[in-house]
Amino acid sequence: MKNLVVYYSRSGNTETIAQEISKEVNGDIKKIELIKDISFAGAAFKALLGLKGKIKSIDFNVKNYDNIFIGSPVWASKSSIPINTFLSNVDFTDKNVFVFITQADDKTPYPVYESVAERVESKGGKVIDSYFIQTDMKSPLTSTQAARHISDWINKNRTYL
Repeated sequence: MKNLVVYYSRSGNTETIAQEISKEVNGDIKKIELIKDISFAGAAFKALLGLKGKIKSIDFNVKNYDNIFIGSPVWASKSSIPINTFLSNVDFTDKNVFVFITQADDKTPYPVYESVAERVESKGGKVIDSYFIQTDMKSPLTSTQAARHISDWINKNRTYL
């Protein structure tokens, strides 16, 4: 099985998780980036409204992968605008999708999972599992901290990988 880890990260926490997932599943890793960065307040406002942002060109094709891991921070109780754009532009037909979320508060972001899953499934994908980790923007996760969390989640889903 071929694995792809796709993510957006503003503070570095989602990126650290993505890197650990990529190591665990021996997957390719791709960062989604905005063409023009926006302020934290602007990002939260646009996310709250469910808006998309202009992202840099995607230099990969999800058709080349069996499993797609999608990572996003939570902004204003919503997925980030770069991930919104990615989800709207990709065909997930026959793909197993795993969603991982980072968030600064301790509330499990079920509405974010549900929103991402709905968009993936409307494009032909199947969301297998989701994962949430509480983070701190002032003190980003280390790879050691992330690895402890990710290893169990990946092992739980090993039959798909």
